[in-house]
Amino acid sequence: MSPESKEVESLIAASLVQLRQDLALPELGQISGTTPILGGDSDLDSMAVVHLIVDLEGRLEEAFGKNWILADERALSRKRSPFRSVADLSEFVIETTPQS
Repeated sequence: MSPESKEVESLIAASLVQLRQDLALPELGQISGTTPILGGDSDLDSMAVVHLIVDLEGRLEEAFGKNWILADERALSRKRSPFRSVADLSEFVIETTPQS
């Protein structure tokens, strides 16, 4: 069974808050599906996104007891990155939910 979008977006938001605290970046205010993660509207660089992914994988495993690998060929070979926004990443997490 796949997690629900609101659950995943909540975990992504928690990871973003933690990352921004760890990197001493300004708070984002309210995080929504349109909140940018990677790209021109985001202040995160690629290394920060790697840290976000690692943290999120851990949170997902803790919450759902499954092992996600988010930075794999499926993510990197897409025309539109699943790391552009919170909603895009949430959709990708749900789409790639491990079956076991």
